[in-house]
Amino acid sequence: MSKSWRWFLLAGFVVWTVFALQWTDLGCDYPEAYLAVVRFGTPEGLEFLPACGG
Repeated sequence: MSKSWRWFLLAGFVVWTVFALQWTDLGCDYPEAYLAVVRFGTPEGLEFLPACGG
């Protein structure tokens, strides 16, 4: 794997983590938060949170 691909993947992971941290602030566990980013994107406002709702 070339250096450029490594940096691209690292940057993608960092962005994914920043979005996941927004979900953890709303009460999700870390695995749920990473999955919520894939399924729902970023959380918006105080709407119902299907990703973390029990």
